[in-house]
Amino acid sequence: MTRKIVYLLLAIAFIYLMYRVWGYYAPPSLAEPYKIEKLHDDTVRIAYIGDSWAFMHREHKCRIAGIVGDSIHRPVRVHTFGISGLTSKEIYGAMMEQGDYRRFMERGYDYCFISAGINDTYQKKSAYYYRRSMEGILNQLLDNGTHPIILEIPNYDILKAYQRQTKARKALRHLSMLVNNCDMDCRQSHRDALRNLLTEKRLWQEVTLIGYQDWNSDFAHDQQTYYLSDGVHLNDSGYARLDSIIAQAVLSHETAAQRNSGYRRE
Repeated sequence: MTRKIVYLLLAIAFIYLMYRVWGYYAPPSLAEPYKIEKLHDDTVRIAYIGDSWAFMHREHKCRIAGIVGDSIHRPVRVHTFGISGLTSKEIYGAMMEQGDYRRFMERGYDYCFISAGINDTYQKKSAYYYRRSMEGILNQLLDNGTHPIILEIPNYDILKAYQRQTKARKALRHLSMLVNNCDMDCRQSHRDALRNLLTEKRLWQEVTLIGYQDWNSDFAHDQQTYYLSDGVHLNDSGYARLDSIIAQAVLSHETAAQRNSGYRRE
């Protein structure tokens, strides 16, 4: 009888372990988008969300509102919310579940800049994991009339990020590469997965993608100029550069929207 109990407990422990492993690697299930009531006034509202890049953006002077406001002559508000370490799946889950992230999103925005995927490649999650998560994020934003501005996974130093980890985490990364058939440097496979999503769903007119080569194409120069010593996070020059790129994306969309509506400012 005792042996049967031991076997039962071992079986339960194994099932629980497999459940945790599956949850760690599985892409998200997509939920029905929830409705957000937006304010209809003259203010352009921009959300800056995501992982540590969004979290650390709050520590630097935001240039987006000034650049956009000076051009369109309307009030511009930029609101930032990020949590360090989140993968794209975790960002999507936080957006959809009741909590601080969802309350932040429920303020209603005209534009939403999304920094997601760095931790996916850092943790060696699959390209489909990333693609599926981004699909959920885009569904939620587009269903509420918010124009997404996606940061393509940047040219951060993925090898240095690996080398700085503990032996246990390195072992986990190698296990993840085996499970997901993923290379050490999997940035491009994830970029390709996102681009394929936008093509297959015909979203190129609905979404703005900031390609990494648009601002982050010279690895040696950019690491020295835009990144902190860890090779992963931006310094103030990096945020200034990225802010200017985001602002130009907003202005391009504003110009196109005015042209399509036939509106001309006097």
